[in-house]
Amino acid sequence: MDDDVRAFGTELGRKALAQEWAGVQAMLAPWLRNTWSVEKVQEFFEDEYRATLDANGAEGSHHPEYPEPQLDGNGFTKATQLREPISFAGGKVRDVPVEVTDDNVRYWMKLQLQGSDEQMAKLGFDSFCEVWISVVETAEGLRVGYWSQGAY
Repeated sequence: MDDDVRAFGTELGRKALAQEWAGVQAMLAPWLRNTWSVEKVQEFFEDEYRATLDANGAEGSHHPEYPEPQLDGNGFTKATQLREPISFAGGKVRDVPVEVTDDNVRYWMKLQLQGSDEQMAKLGFDSFCEVWISVVETAEGLRVGYWSQGAY
């Protein structure tokens, strides 16, 4: 992962961890920013936190407390591959915006937001969410061109 891509992912993850939803929304590519309100961005994360908590039988409201996002992914998955039907997921096709192209995709990034050691011990799981992001180059710099909870 190139340093600038890592720095982008780290900044995005830190904003989400700090619940700076307007800051997260500002890191979306223009075509996503036009359709994703700050509230929708917040729901994107918090709905996944709630689903994870529910799946693990955890009560109450919790946000991930580990101070740094975990980043992974690859530089070879481009827009063409992202639009292909996923055979092992029933032929599902990701709704990748037309603005995401093979030329502007820099990285297919996995961003995990994890609980603190105390949360892991108490709640019984480590990762609150796993967001997959098509990091794209725009006139504004690196931005989120497409994202989803989970890779598929």
